[in-house]
Amino acid sequence: MGFDPTDDPPIHFFTIVLNGEPFIRHHLEVFQQLPFRWHWHIIEGVAALAHDTAWSLANGGRIDPACHAGGLSNDGTREYLDALLRDRPGQVTVYRKPGGAFWNGKLEMANAPLANIQEPCLLWQVDVDEYWTPEQIIACRRLFQEDPEPRAAFFRCHFYVGPELVVSSRETYGNNSSVDWLRVWRFQPGNRWTSHEPPMLVGRWQLLHAGFRRLLGKRPKVRLKNLKAFSHAVTEAHGLVFTHLAYVLPIQVAFKEQYYGYRGARQQWETLQAQERFPVALKDYFPWVKDGATVNRASDQGLPPWVNP
Repeated sequence: MGFDPTDDPPIHFFTIVLNGEPFIRHHLEVFQQLPFRWHWHIIEGVAALAHDTAWSLANGGRIDPACHAGGLSNDGTREYLDALLRDRPGQVTVYRKPGGAFWNGKLEMANAPLANIQEPCLLWQVDVDEYWTPEQIIACRRLFQEDPEPRAAFFRCHFYVGPELVVSSRETYGNNSSVDWLRVWRFQPGNRWTSHEPPMLVGRWQLLHAGFRRLLGKRPKVRLKNLKAFSHAVTEAHGLVFTHLAYVLPIQVAFKEQYYGYRGARQQWETLQAQERFPVALKDYFPWVKDGATVNRASDQGLPPWVNP
């Protein structure tokens, strides 16, 4: 069942984070402007290179001890979240592994808050470097209220690869509609994530079916194409294109170089920032990009540069 248009569904946001400064401070400012009930679930800590991100091990991915303090953030994020807990105990919940333990991959992190969500709602993944406006969130919620059929929503984004650089091509890295970006779902208590990359939220009967497949030695099927969802075209037509600050800080790139095994990423990113003539092919600077993605100045795409607050 979908939401009745006369209902007033809340939104439960969730964010997986390790060392989220300065981006982590943006989201509360947005959520506070929403004219309906919301809750923010923040799952903090190191995700072991397991399950969905185990592929990075073959690239040489690793977890540098310098990137965390006892499995948690060491850049001020932990202290910021502690302050949120004190100031907004009814609207913010933080999830952490005890005793310095790592999470068993991002799939465990994404599932951590679901047992605490005991009401039908919209479940919204907000990565720490993904920015939405209050107007966009309100408009998206209205879409779900007006049409009870879609179970989720796909979106496009402005994919930044530098403070003043964005991916300018479509259907390429950063905006490949076959996998990017599924971010909002109708949630019912009892739903679980069976995959984080790609994100697949399923109900109890689907979990039972997946369990039988595992007993038979088969891998549960992940089929995004069969998901009934608001399409990229629909959400884009409503102005629901978010800002993805994926590669705007050197420290972001350095972490991804280590965690995902993107060898030489920091140096190549700096070479891209020094480029003077655009557009350029992103794969000439990011060798893990295999398609024809192009990069242009944000200003040439009608977008503002990102300024570190």
